[in-house]
Amino acid sequence: MADSPGPDPFAAPPAAATAPIGRNRQFKLLWTCMLVIGAGNSMLLAVAPPLVRELHLGDSSVGWIFSLSALLWVLASPYWGRLSDGIGRKPTIAFGLFAYAVSMGAFGTAVMLGQSGALSGFGLFVSLMLARSIFGAFGSASSPSAQAYIADRTTAFERTAQLAGLSSAFAVGQAFGPGICAWLTARFGAVFPIWMVGVLALCASLAILFFLPERTAPHSKRQRASFMDSLALITDRRLSGYLIYGFALSIVAGVTVQVFGLFTMDRLGVSGAAGTQMISYGFMANALALLFTQLVVLPRLNMGPRSFMIWGAGISCAAVVLQIFAPNLEVLLASQALLGLGAGLARPGFTGGASVAVEPHEQGAAAGLVVAVNGAGFIFSPLVGGVVYEHFGMNAPLAIVAAVLTFMATFAIVSRRLRDVVTAPPPVDPPPS
Repeated sequence: MADSPGPDPFAAPPAAATAPIGRNRQFKLLWTCMLVIGAGNSMLLAVAPPLVRELHLGDSSVGWIFSLSALLWVLASPYWGRLSDGIGRKPTIAFGLFAYAVSMGAFGTAVMLGQSGALSGFGLFVSLMLARSIFGAFGSASSPSAQAYIADRTTAFERTAQLAGLSSAFAVGQAFGPGICAWLTARFGAVFPIWMVGVLALCASLAILFFLPERTAPHSKRQRASFMDSLALITDRRLSGYLIYGFALSIVAGVTVQVFGLFTMDRLGVSGAAGTQMISYGFMANALALLFTQLVVLPRLNMGPRSFMIWGAGISCAAVVLQIFAPNLEVLLASQALLGLGAGLARPGFTGGASVAVEPHEQGAAAGLVVAVNGAGFIFSPLVGGVVYEHFGMNAPLAIVAAVLTFMATFAIVSRRLRDVVTAPPPVDPPPS
């Protein structure tokens, strides 16, 4: 039975059945709301470096601001996933988007106070860090709850492709967010995009509350996972292999994002505006390839999660090796596109595989752990990327990444914890004669 909005947008009839989800109104609404988060994060990453210099803060302050948020994201995501099992997906998604709006508003306010001279130095730095931390601690409620909402309404066969489609919203934001931010900043100032994203996030939160159908109230039959149950899932053989793979993939993503800009400038001998332009081309090539893979390629491949993980790691490794030997911008762009293709296979593979591996009442807790490992690598990537790059040369971080990807591909091939649980669509009943 298809979902339809109940008379009360804040509560749903407890007797209604959970409806399936497809490329329909529910999916499009969730996709748009996740797009707001993806675009907002990429815009903030683009505007933060020039802002901290304008505010007379050290360049390293950007890393500290985002690292603390990433740490809180890792710690909080499993909690929000568990909570959504008990109170429902819709209110948790809406709360996370509201917290994101508050975080962006607070960040924009701190920047304005810094520009006016009312805040400066350490006090300004702490204000920016705390403002961003609101997103890590509370905005992290949206992603695991949205993934669990999809998992509640899809069959095992549909789930990998549906979750990939949802995560493609972040790829769209990463592809176009920096360009939009640059255009808005040139015309309205650096604070305007921050405030704009905050308003959009608030609108997205209200849209979820009023228009996302969740006619199934929290199940009385479904036991809400406790904190200890979630910890047990980390070592549960059904899930642990996917979490190991996802953590390694997160480190790869964090290091390659951090190193690509420095590598491009050093390899091509550029700096300043020219370097920024070439770096943005690379990020756009990566994001567009990722988006194309998840929306066009992946739905047409009749493979299970494990196969996606193997091919994704293998293609990503080839992309990193290509970058090491890239002699010019064209080859660097090709390496980034190939890296996007690999990530477009690997990430949905481990995300969908983790969801299929657990029971329905564990979906929220599992989604929280998946979202947590997606951010965990970014806590350590400054060490593996920046420190190694500075002390051991431009190729050293990429060599480490290639080794990690080789491990990931080998692990996906030989591990008994990973299964291709979905290899063919469910059989269709013949029409009655």
